[in-house]
Amino acid sequence: MKRNNLKTLLITGLTFAFIFSCGKNSGEGVSNPPNEHSDEHEHSEEIVLTEAQMKAVDIKLGRIEMRDLNSTVRVNGQLALDPQKRAEITSLTNGIIRQVMVTEGKFVSAGQTVAFLENTEIVELQKNYLVQKKEALTAEQEYSRQRDLSAQGAGVEKSLQKATANREITRAQMAGLEKQLRQLGISPEKVSSGELATQIPLKAPISGYVDKINVCTGSYADTRTALMNVVDNSQMHCDLNVFEKDIQKVRVGQEVDIQLTNQPAVPIKTVIYNINKSLEESTKSIIVHSKITSKGDADIYAGMYVTGLINTGLKKTQAVPDDAIVSREGKKYIFVMEDDDEGEHSHSGEFRFSAAEVITGVSELGYTQITPAGELPEDATVVTANAFYLGSMSADHGEHNH
Repeated sequence: MKRNNLKTLLITGLTFAFIFSCGKNSGEGVSNPPNEHSDEHEHSEEIVLTEAQMKAVDIKLGRIEMRDLNSTVRVNGQLALDPQKRAEITSLTNGIIRQVMVTEGKFVSAGQTVAFLENTEIVELQKNYLVQKKEALTAEQEYSRQRDLSAQGAGVEKSLQKATANREITRAQMAGLEKQLRQLGISPEKVSSGELATQIPLKAPISGYVDKINVCTGSYADTRTALMNVVDNSQMHCDLNVFEKDIQKVRVGQEVDIQLTNQPAVPIKTVIYNINKSLEESTKSIIVHSKITSKGDADIYAGMYVTGLINTGLKKTQAVPDDAIVSREGKKYIFVMEDDDEGEHSHSGEFRFSAAEVITGVSELGYTQITPAGELPEDATVVTANAFYLGSMSADHGEHNH
């Protein structure tokens, strides 16, 4: 607690010292005329500190370094499912929905009945199957008879050929009708035993959750309309949009850190497993597919929007310690020591600093990648620790300007 109070007093003291020095530089008792460009130069105002003040708040100086940091590509995209992990349930024949067995959000297993459909034509189909089965049996018996006669030398070869062809035809017709019944979910064995079905069971093709139901009891269903959807969220992936200028940096196997738009505090890890080979005309980007390897406690659903960083490997880049960067009004700044009139950093024990806007990149091991918004000397001396104190003084000065 005492340490925090001391810091507060130091900041207050530095602020007053800064205001005093600014007043000194502009002429005591003289009020400057308003400058229409004052906002443009607000962040270029000098902050003057003595050596004692710098020691009091432990401000440290150093250079902008070249460090090996992981280079990244910023992307956006959305969560998606593979085609085989989502399914539309449709009917193979038209009819009336007589019963819906599930509700939206319910888990269903592959092959589970989700609804029953009624169609008068299925009774006719079953009747045709029974007739065809009888004809097939008759054809089989006739074939056996003609074969026995031929073996005894009492038959006619032409009759045997005709019986053989008839047997094959009736077999094929019966097999076709049996296949139709099975496709509709009707058991040929039950039909053969006299149990004729009046309704067709509609079954889930995959295991998953019922996503959307488009029908209710009494609805008319046709073969072109999806009755309901089933989704399997167990193996979701992420589709990322990578622009043309960055696609050469991206390859299969790279790790991607993504954040959900509605759950930014939950980190999700993915790995790139496939890259599309065609350009999306609407966005001028290429879709990169990444598999989720870790999602923590995040609640994820297909269609959620995400932002991400693709780790493209180590790269030599300009960087400063994290403590050298301050934020103000949505922008990032570092503080650069200015030379005096004689080309020296310090004159009469005073140190002068000005804020320089930078664009930040990846942060790693206490260092952050920076790109200066303007030109900086190659040997620029910058504040590398406790830049927060200078940022507070700069903000206070900005308030006085307004």
